[in-house]
This record gives sequence, C-alpha cells and structure tokens, in this order.
Amino acid sequence: MQKFYSDYNQVKVRQVKCLLDDAGIPCFVKNEYIQGASGEIPPHETLPEVWLVDDSWLPKANELLKQMEQDLSEHSEEVWQCENCQEANEGQFLICWQCESSRPQ
Repeated sequence: MQKFYSDYNQVKVRQVKCLLDDAGIPCFVKNEYIQGASGEIPPHETLPEVWLVDDSWLPKANELLKQMEQDLSEHSEEVWQCENCQEANEGQFLICWQCESSRPQ
C-alpha cells in the first residue's frame, strides 16, 4: 500500500478518490474524520489521504491525476452547458452538478 494524495481540502481528496474509483483503481481514504483532532495532533498528521491498495497502480493513478489537474486549470474560467439537462456549469466541474453527466470534450 502507498499514500497517493493528501490535501487540507476534503472535497479535493474525495474528487481524487472518485476519479480512481471510476478508473477501477483500488484505493481508500485514510484520516477522513480525524481533522477534529487538529491541535491535539500535529495538523499535517490529520490530512485526509488517498491510499492505493496496490502500488502497481501508481503510474496510472499519477497519469489520471495529472490529466484532471490539467483539465481543471485549462477550463477553470469557462462556463459549459450540459448536453443532457442543459444546465450551466462552472468550468471547474468535470460533471454536471444537476444530472451528473460528464462535461463534453
């Protein structure tokens, strides 16, 4: 097992976990509920973390994370319209917040 990703922002950690789940990469979140202990425990030890169950998935996981970060930075200012429900979504969303359809290419 190997720690793959951590961040102070639990939403980002969950987003990475979902990305890996969608790709079929076995992983889990550690320290998900420990942030309340910050102060008693050093803050860097309470970060939520995504761990890979099998280290052989690391290259694929890194590739997916790099692509996700690139997609988010390229489209962060663009508003896009969902092809399924016609909802307007901010550029940082990779899926429609209304119907959960993927952003068109």
